[in-house]
Amino acid sequence: MKKRLSIAVALLCALAMVMTMSVSVFAAGINSKSEALQKALKNAGLRKSQVKYTELDYESDEGVYEVEFTRRSDNREYSYEIAADTGSIVKKSVEYKYKKNTSRNKIGKKAARNKVAKFSGISCKTISKGTCIYEYDDGKGTYEVKFTKGKRVYDYEVLAPTGKIIEYEWKVKGY
Repeated sequence: MKKRLSIAVALLCALAMVMTMSVSVFAAGINSKSEALQKALKNAGLRKSQVKYTELDYESDEGVYEVEFTRRSDNREYSYEIAADTGSIVKKSVEYKYKKNTSRNKIGKKAARNKVAKFSGISCKTISKGTCIYEYDDGKGTYEVKFTKGKRVYDYEVLAPTGKIIEYEWKVKGY
């Protein structure tokens, strides 16, 4: 009788542990579009009243929430992908508005990399291991600076005449 009781207690304890772990795993993820929006807004340092044109979608085949919004004050566009199972941001993109500049002047690749390093807080040494390509398209000259640090792949677009960063994106490898 005591042996059966101790087995039953052990089974109940094991079941309680499994249920607790399941609840904590479930709680770590994102369960709705509104939770995904809140996560993205928090990352951007904004409140819902500070944004317009909000788009929310859940991509079930990829298991990610896609969140897009525009900041009211300067029309900066934010785009996020958030993993539903973990609640982790796996992709972030920010596009800044700028005035058209048709100048063909260039600050140079080294200066473009330095601008990215200053903006991102990532060392020039890490950035210089990536690529920096000049492009002239649609009346604007830009440098596209791409590099990898840890599990993230970064992509920056820098205006060639001024060095102003007009767009950046990072994503977790594998997503």
